[in-house]
Amino acid sequence: MTIIYPSPIFGPVRSRRLGLSLGINLLPGDGKHCTFDCVYCECGFNSDHIPTQPLPTREEVAAQLKARLMEMAERGERPDVLTFAGNGEPTSHPQFAEIIDDTLQLRDDWCPQAKVSVLSNATFIFRKKVFEALMKVDNNILKLDTVNEAYIKKVDKPAGIAYKV
Repeated sequence: MTIIYPSPIFGPVRSRRLGLSLGINLLPGDGKHCTFDCVYCECGFNSDHIPTQPLPTREEVAAQLKARLMEMAERGERPDVLTFAGNGEPTSHPQFAEIIDDTLQLRDDWCPQAKVSVLSNATFIFRKKVFEALMKVDNNILKLDTVNEAYIKKVDKPAGIAYKV
């Protein structure tokens, strides 16, 4: 089954691994675009779900995250984790580092017990700002299927990616 996540905030969802997880999708909510095109991805293949919407802006992410955290607080519900995931590689967003800073501040204001997690394939970890931002979060959940280049090409299917906000 193919799952395309709303953007920029979705859930919360119950995760066996993370608990009550509020999702943060930094990619368009109407399709998938990733640096990999893995044969097992729950979001399907890049070419089958080409997005037409723009990336959410830093301001949109912060405003919608704050609104959802306020709604949850009013219901007496607190997320265990704020999880960057969704329709592709979150670190590809050009404002990823700034969005991490905003998220950490909102977490501290509204749910200080929550962890911040990033599900990433680590293809942009070589960028200094991305690396530094990942070092600030509680859980870097970085994908590594193998170090075998032939396997990577066969299963992960690296794909180019470029976004403009």
